[in-house]
Amino acid sequence: MERGNLGRLAFIAVGLFLAFVVVPKWFHGSSSVQPLRPEQLVSVAATRAPERFCDIWTDDFHAKLSSRSATLTHFELLHAKYRKKGVPIDLSTTPDVEDRRSLRFDWQNPAVGIPSEDWLVAGNLLDYDVEQSSKTSCQFTYEDARARVTETVRATGRPYELEVTASVTNRTTRPLRQALTVDNDAWRTDKEQKSGLMGVSALVTHVECVSDTGATTRKRVEDFDADKFKNFPATPLAAGDWFQAPGKPAFGAVSNAYFSQAVVPLAGPTDPACQLQVEERWNAARYRNRKDDPEGGGMFRARLAYAPHEVAPGASETYRVLSYMGPKERSILEAVGGGGHRLIELIDLGFFSAIAKILVAFLLKVHSVVPNWGLAIIVLTITARTLLFPLTLPSVKQMIRMRELKPEMDALNAKFKNDAQAKGVAQMELWRKHSVNPLKGCLPQMASMPVWFALYTTLQTAVELYNIPFLWFPDLSGPDPLFILPFVIGATNFLQQKLMPMQGDAAQQKMMLYLMPAMFTVMMLFLPSGLGVYMFTNGLLGIAQQQLVERHARRAITQGNKA
Repeated sequence: MERGNLGRLAFIAVGLFLAFVVVPKWFHGSSSVQPLRPEQLVSVAATRAPERFCDIWTDDFHAKLSSRSATLTHFELLHAKYRKKGVPIDLSTTPDVEDRRSLRFDWQNPAVGIPSEDWLVAGNLLDYDVEQSSKTSCQFTYEDARARVTETVRATGRPYELEVTASVTNRTTRPLRQALTVDNDAWRTDKEQKSGLMGVSALVTHVECVSDTGATTRKRVEDFDADKFKNFPATPLAAGDWFQAPGKPAFGAVSNAYFSQAVVPLAGPTDPACQLQVEERWNAARYRNRKDDPEGGGMFRARLAYAPHEVAPGASETYRVLSYMGPKERSILEAVGGGGHRLIELIDLGFFSAIAKILVAFLLKVHSVVPNWGLAIIVLTITARTLLFPLTLPSVKQMIRMRELKPEMDALNAKFKNDAQAKGVAQMELWRKHSVNPLKGCLPQMASMPVWFALYTTLQTAVELYNIPFLWFPDLSGPDPLFILPFVIGATNFLQQKLMPMQGDAAQQKMMLYLMPAMFTVMMLFLPSGLGVYMFTNGLLGIAQQQLVERHARRAITQGNKA
């Protein structure tokens, strides 16, 4: 392949990489989302009772629940892998905001037009009694003249799971109604989600619904900006201020790159709807716009919303949901609730997910044999490069053929230097005469790009690499803190360009020799070290393959000429 064509191919590859993978993530969190009116969550008591707490401990997590609305105030991951500077990661981000805590049961949905006197539960901000508590379960009760509400939260024995059974009993002599919502909320400032030059913050957050058929709806900050928000249709369970996903939900969740908090419906008198929202918040008293407030951000919300239901006098209604708050580890997600709840869909493998799933399966298999994630990435890279080797051969053959024609190409450039059209016709005739087709080398290389994009996504989303050291990297999911690897990758790419047979004019040669290595160096400054291990290994293999293939192709051409 002519070096000019090779340069264009390289820039196309980098451009597609940026278009598919990096650029869209730069803008997450940058939109101005629609400011929402606060929901009118009614507090039953004018004077609140003292807050009490109940703790659930397992080998995997510590959950702290409050008597205020029986909500989560802390959910700490206890494994050493999920500690930062010795402190457990806490997935509960709203401990001080009662009406935005996770695993919150609201018995009144403000979007449902029910007169206040007909609600079974008089409000949503309830002061429960902690009736029973143990190391693995908490039972909360609330009682007034209208209703008795009981919520039992227990650890299931599986990692990062809580099961909640909630029942409400009508204590009056007339039918009353309730419309339950079960909420999961997460607060993230714009500062936390801000992406760097090439790196993407692992805290970039989105909300999602997955149906029981596997259909996935993901919404990010930009999906809730002002001009889109008004297009959300009103439904019987939302007044246009929530996006309601179609179909019966398998779960609703709030997620970032490595962690998720999901709620799964298990039982109830009706099937719920899954609803999503990103709520804009900033200090409006001090700042005119959210972007001016350094502490401004978004409240990411996903909930199950049940249809209004009438409860007869003396009757009870019971709901059961499963909560998962934890890392997006594939083996654990597949086993949530005993399996079958589709939580593996929390892992977004991007546009080339079909290829990425194969790569993930292979990477996990390699790690089961070689229990070191850095070495597993190297084995995966070697395997992928070897399997794609047949696509490299036509490219190098065409490159060598084009180099053999360089004297004749130079003569054509001199002869038709003032007539680009005639030069193009002459070049085509020269290529036809010697059976050279530059596209024959480019197209196979283009065909391999989906594999490399899928490999990038696989490593970018692998929580298995989170907090895992390798060589001098403290964390394969984070950038190289010493910035050694990016410059090593740049040097490897420079060597690869230097060894490649030179074609094209001096400007093209200089561009390929210096610009491409510089681009790869800058790209890797803030990307995960796991990706750097892949790129470095891939670069070394590229140099080795390039030399071997060139020798093979040169020998074949020489033998062909002798014949």
